[in-house]
Amino acid sequence: MHITLRQLEVFTEVLKSGSTTLASQMLSLSQSAVSAALSDLEGQLGVQLFDRVGKRLVVNEHGRLLYPRAVALLEQGSEIEHMFQEDNGAIRVYASSTIGNYILPEVIARYRRDFPGLPLGKVRISRSFLPKLTR
Repeated sequence: MHITLRQLEVFTEVLKSGSTTLASQMLSLSQSAVSAALSDLEGQLGVQLFDRVGKRLVVNEHGRLLYPRAVALLEQGSEIEHMFQEDNGAIRVYASSTIGNYILPEVIARYRRDFPGLPLGKVRISRSFLPKLTR
């Protein structure tokens, strides 16, 4: 069994919206892709998550059991993505040798004292720092 985060995302959106059409609009997917993802998830779990009432999907007991766990997994996935994003709030500092050796140590010490919870990324002291600033 290989449940994907995409399937769980589709499931939660269908549950919130009550239809695959509205869920497809919210997820920027085709309606058939949403239906297929939901069908695959139900197939892998071996249960139906919704009762089909006309054109509406009504969550059943299996769907109600899955929903809080699916939301928790999606939140954890989002946390992991944010944790490893390149720009996670860290400040990168590039400085010339003179600035880096004489002024920057005090500035960094004040930064760490005033903002202990914020990361300080790379501190690079170099004679040729200007090209790095333009990237």
